[in-house]
Amino acid sequence: MLPTTVFIHPLRQLALLLRKIYQYDAALLESALTPEQFPLWQQAQTAIGFSLRACCPLCEQGKPEFGQPRPSWADLQQQIHLTIEFLQSLKAEDFAGWQQKRIETMAGFAELELTGEQFVYLYALPNFYFHCSMVYAIARAQQVPLSKADFDGWHQYPAGFSFLR
Repeated sequence: MLPTTVFIHPLRQLALLLRKIYQYDAALLESALTPEQFPLWQQAQTAIGFSLRACCPLCEQGKPEFGQPRPSWADLQQQIHLTIEFLQSLKAEDFAGWQQKRIETMAGFAELELTGEQFVYLYALPNFYFHCSMVYAIARAQQVPLSKADFDGWHQYPAGFSFLR
């Protein structure tokens, strides 16, 4: 499985999640869980960026910049669309030997040197899902009616279902 594959489905889910949040309350774009954390728009943009940050060095491509400095809801949707298109354009031969490639990156102020496999599975994917989860958490903290199915696209629950009943 190519590294791009693990990002495309969750990016599509992120687009759906952002649509639901926007429809509930367009003002939530600037909401954050706490004042010192990124707002929703930046959490989304960081998640999207991690999919590119993960895949581009593995196939020795420059990371395209699709984001806007302070994106609107439409800008985030466009960024997801362009990112998915880009990821889909990458070919298997572009990733030859990706698991063993040496990847140097920064994690905050920490300098890391990882194999491609470590980089994807132990660094990029956890960070990608962390920021996707923050989008979901901010929305839930603002009372947006979402379920696990909105996050992952797989779960199904009957209307009105609650684990607390």
